[in-house]
Amino acid sequence: MNKGKENYNNIPLPDSLSDAIRTGLDRGQKYTAKKWITGIGSLAAACLCLVVFAQVFPFADGNAGDNANTPSPARSSSDTPVTPQAFSDEPPVEVQEPESYRIPCSTPKDSSRENKAYRIDEKWAPHRLVFTLYDVRDFDFEAISKPLLESDLVKDVYRSILLDDSAVSFVVELPVNMGYQIADHSQDGYVELTLNYNDIPDEIREIYYLSSAEMEGGEETAHFREALPTEDSSLVKTQDGKYLVVVGEFETQQEAEEMLARLEQDGMEPGTLHVASGMSDESPAGSSCQDTAAFPETEAPSSIRVYGTVTEINGSQVTISNDNQDDPYSTIVLTIHEDTLILTAEDGREKTLESLQLGEMLYAYVSPIMTRSLPPMSNADVIFCEIPEDMMVPTYAVITEVTADPDGTLSITTDQDLICFIREDTPVKTLDGKRALEHSVLQPGNRILVWYQIATLSIPAQTNPDEIRVLP
Repeated sequence: MNKGKENYNNIPLPDSLSDAIRTGLDRGQKYTAKKWITGIGSLAAACLCLVVFAQVFPFADGNAGDNANTPSPARSSSDTPVTPQAFSDEPPVEVQEPESYRIPCSTPKDSSRENKAYRIDEKWAPHRLVFTLYDVRDFDFEAISKPLLESDLVKDVYRSILLDDSAVSFVVELPVNMGYQIADHSQDGYVELTLNYNDIPDEIREIYYLSSAEMEGGEETAHFREALPTEDSSLVKTQDGKYLVVVGEFETQQEAEEMLARLEQDGMEPGTLHVASGMSDESPAGSSCQDTAAFPETEAPSSIRVYGTVTEINGSQVTISNDNQDDPYSTIVLTIHEDTLILTAEDGREKTLESLQLGEMLYAYVSPIMTRSLPPMSNADVIFCEIPEDMMVPTYAVITEVTADPDGTLSITTDQDLICFIREDTPVKTLDGKRALEHSVLQPGNRILVWYQIATLSIPAQTNPDEIRVLP
């Protein structure tokens, strides 16, 4: 063997040589794979650039003349930007931009709540904003209402007349799902109203409230609201163009009935308001839009109850007055005629006009028909005098319905929102109280006096009378 080759074969090899060779092979494989990936990526990028270049600068060819005659929908399809809407069957959604309006108002004298320049209340059934502006002079309603009425974001705008000459009020009726923001710039003489549709739809629900009868609007509604024993009243325009005065917004009918009972306890005459309901996004239908056959017939009260101390006696006219500022008849003139009954409250004894004294407390039932003078004047049907302290004054009413229960109890409904349960031992007498009568004389149309001490707060109220007297 060659000496040199023998020496070469006898050279000792390091123990780590095998590991070093394996590591080198692995690095070589990774480098080769990386070069392939980089090459493919570069090729793809070049192809993409070529496609974009061809789209931006299309090459002219012999078919260019044919393209000019292609119908526009087909020819333009390749030029239409690709958007999510292009893949949807739904029509494009038009986004309504917010709209802002400046409502002029005076600068408040200070920042206290009592002297705020304006008040805005949100109401439902229908959805509306009630604006009240204070210390306003030369109010131009048309200048405010015209741009609002021209907007697709507003359904209606109408005045709400107030008796306060220094304040004005108007109502902006809004569609369902309409949101609003108020920016206070009263120091600069205006408040800014911004309208925009809500992202989250409003919940449509039934709302109960207390409602007046329909009115024509104007000062009639203002006087009506002023007479109510509550400040939570507002004006609503019906679908047939009339107006209602409404009070409160309640989730249930029971809550509305309880509120009605409280107002009547505070001096509001029965029948002034009634419980009504509507959907939160709808205006009241109005009488001309309703099917009246769907509603039971109701009896309007034949008389209105008033009270007060005697302040003046002038011939056959007696003026009474009380201190209840929320009473629409806090001062009224009673006209005494030949059929007027003047009775003592405790036992129903007849008295004369001459027996009435200045400063004496009277309760009276008067005709709903009265003059529009201030104070109003009305014919008195019954007057109660000599009223003991802590005594419930008798009720004068007309029977509208009589029903008999299986146990023999009579249920008498009257026009004063009062139901009387007549037991076997309930006294029924003539007007003077000297002669007892059979219960069978209690018939619809009869005029009666009802003495009782306790009644339910329901509508109508219910009681077990202590005594009933039948008028001739």
